[in-house]
Amino acid sequence: MESKQSFSTSEVAQFCHVTADTIRKWAEAGKIRVFKTPGGHRRIRREDLIRFLKDNNMPIPEELGNPGIKILVVDDEKSVISVIRRFLERAQTPFQIEMAMDGFEAGQLVATFQPDIIFLDLRLPGLDGFEVTRRIKSNHDTSHIHIIAMTGYYQGEVANRVLELGADLLLQKPFTPDDLRKALAKVGVEVA
Repeated sequence: MESKQSFSTSEVAQFCHVTADTIRKWAEAGKIRVFKTPGGHRRIRREDLIRFLKDNNMPIPEELGNPGIKILVVDDEKSVISVIRRFLERAQTPFQIEMAMDGFEAGQLVATFQPDIIFLDLRLPGLDGFEVTRRIKSNHDTSHIHIIAMTGYYQGEVANRVLELGADLLLQKPFTPDDLRKALAKVGVEVA
């Protein structure tokens, strides 16, 4: 079952402890993302099912595997990246971690890595953190991603602009491991 990349409505119904008819209704209402085979059968991709379960605070069955929470760290300062990486690697909570040094690379990784959470510096070369946030939050396929914006420069209204664009919170640099733990807790991730 672990290698399966998509599931029928009946299989998803078993994971969700509901009937296949309920899954069909959720699909029609747009609550769960589905695609149709050439024969007209509904299928749900593994990542869409896992996202649906997480978004609805439902347990993720072992057979779906728990590869960990995907975190993308975007900063042009290697020291900041390594502080966050060390913190996540020492945690018992399973994480998958990717890094980007600029907004363009971040955009590519959002598409390929599909992170759950992004630690995003606001001052980046080229595409800044404000624009990266705007693009992620205005796209239906990526708007669910939690963004923890980071800054050591911006204050007041300028800093708050990223929250208006859809970031979950703003983390002031320099920060401590405890600040990282609190930031992740605010987006629903308890770090053990």
